[in-house]
Amino acid sequence: MKRKNRILLLVILYVFLVGFFSSTGTGMQELIIFAILTAMVIASSFIVWHYYLTDKNSLKQRLIYICISFIKLTVFTVAVKELTGVTLEYSALVVFFIAYTIFTLWQFLDLSVWEKGVLVLVLVTVLGVKAYERAEPSTAYQLYRSELSEVTHYEEMQDLLQEDYWIDFTTEDFQGLKPYLALFQEQQFLRFFQPAFLEFEDGQMVMLEVSRKDPDNKLRFSNIKLLPEEIGSYFRYYPLEIERKADYPKGKKDSKAIIETRGAFISHASLYQEREWYEKLIGVFGDEKVWGELLVEMDSLQAPEGPICGWGTSSEGYLFFRFCQDWEVDKEVLDEIYIQFQDKAAKHDIFHLPVVFQRCSVCCTSARFPQARGLPC
Repeated sequence: MKRKNRILLLVILYVFLVGFFSSTGTGMQELIIFAILTAMVIASSFIVWHYYLTDKNSLKQRLIYICISFIKLTVFTVAVKELTGVTLEYSALVVFFIAYTIFTLWQFLDLSVWEKGVLVLVLVTVLGVKAYERAEPSTAYQLYRSELSEVTHYEEMQDLLQEDYWIDFTTEDFQGLKPYLALFQEQQFLRFFQPAFLEFEDGQMVMLEVSRKDPDNKLRFSNIKLLPEEIGSYFRYYPLEIERKADYPKGKKDSKAIIETRGAFISHASLYQEREWYEKLIGVFGDEKVWGELLVEMDSLQAPEGPICGWGTSSEGYLFFRFCQDWEVDKEVLDEIYIQFQDKAAKHDIFHLPVVFQRCSVCCTSARFPQARGLPC
């Protein structure tokens, strides 16, 4: 291409870019900044093309020129965003340079059919990932517009819910919500908000709301506040106080191994609350001397003479006792063990001490290890 025609093409490209930017409705100051930045990029590209790319048939020079151009345009997109507030589509720039590199390799290298196929596959993969990322909803609003448009039955709605929320979302809730689903909308919504709720270890809830004046402006907080308890309790996933009930941890119960359970187990708590409870339990039953003192009156029940072949403190927040597989269950023995340990726990403000009595498939004489954390004996 002749130099005169190349300059004319660059001028046309420059006018097109500046004209396109002005159509976005930005102010004069932002337009001038964009025009200056664009002129600098085009001028530097022309200089590099003229003084570096001296051998147009050199693959090395072509690839280096592509890399230099990619770096410049990356800096250009960052500068435009910082100085004008307009966000350019950087992913499109990446795809363009990948395609440009593939085209250059295709043009300069003697490739076989399968090698050309690999280059095409690279481009298809990049485009596919880009399309996938755009298709995957990333906000509540996008999820509402994309997924709820096809929901017609309660069962379909369940597929979009967290499993923990299934029990709270009833068919009556679905029928009340149905007129406002995308497919059945009887009214147009006026606006949408996307707040975030941060739950802290002490149970406090902080609400954050962000917004932009327009799509190209920076994100700013439109609201930030500490929620009062009557509101925070509605959004809080975990309770302020640990919840315990007379059920094996988290509703799981192995009927083959469990003989019996006593006390109240953790049913709903945050990780912080679970850790605090476990540390409290270890504070009392984490010392082997305590176990020795409490079990001294039950020496005849310990292996090898007796049925108890293991005991300890589970990391899930309860005590456990293991009995030999062939032991015939004696309720009085279980009552005696529980009363002794419950009395000790009550002195340290631990009430309804959670205890699991379970069978051990193999009995052993050396399985006396507090803090065993559920390891087999």
